[in-house]
Amino acid sequence: MMVMKLRKIHSVRSGVLLFIAALLMSPVTAFAQTDTPVLELANVPDFNERYAGNTQVNGQFLSGLAYSGAVTQGALNDLRLGLLRQSETAPATICVRVMTDDGRYWAANMYRAAGGFSAPPKVPVPTRYAEQLSMYGSDSLLLLATLSEDCNDFAGRTYVPAIIGARRDAAGLLAYVNVSQSRVVASLRIEDQAAAETVKCKKPVGGARVTYSHICDIPVTETMRGKALQLVIGVKGLTGKTTEQRYAVHVE
Repeated sequence: MMVMKLRKIHSVRSGVLLFIAALLMSPVTAFAQTDTPVLELANVPDFNERYAGNTQVNGQFLSGLAYSGAVTQGALNDLRLGLLRQSETAPATICVRVMTDDGRYWAANMYRAAGGFSAPPKVPVPTRYAEQLSMYGSDSLLLLATLSEDCNDFAGRTYVPAIIGARRDAAGLLAYVNVSQSRVVASLRIEDQAAAETVKCKKPVGGARVTYSHICDIPVTETMRGKALQLVIGVKGLTGKTTEQRYAVHVE
């Protein structure tokens, strides 16, 4: 009888220990499920970047695209993309270009979006110039991300907005435009529909930067999310003629 009682006590104790272990493990599992996803650098071990070099010029108006958000310092440590990947058929490679507003730094690298994720993925930037870049705030960084397999191919690619710093609720898009003319407008359109609103782009406080001359703060409506969008940037020249460039844009 004594042996049977000892066995029952041992069994109860084992069950209690397993229950406690399950309780201790459950917060860890929940944290892992909600952790921020991270893109994989595709051109390891080489990270393509320059500091104090020449600014790259590609002939297009658009030099940066991001969701509007709070200004933060050292924003490169929390650089994310406004992209969810909930299907294996979604694009799996992304070209990410990063520039500073003074043109001193630029990087262009390929990333993989492995697996699926339902939160904006973080973009790792293993730079050799972390100390210098920590001095730039979110208003001094430009990012251009395209769903592409080659960083040298801009034509016809879809642009994904960056999240630099803290994204505001119901955030609009900030399009950074680099042109020599002073009259610039921008709008978002759903396929061939009329623009919801055309905005006048403004020059940054303190004057033009090396990598952009205007900032376009464009509202994003709920009807635009998940749709095929076009960002239309119009520049009016001295003769009064307006030149347009259109960019496919993805917004969540």
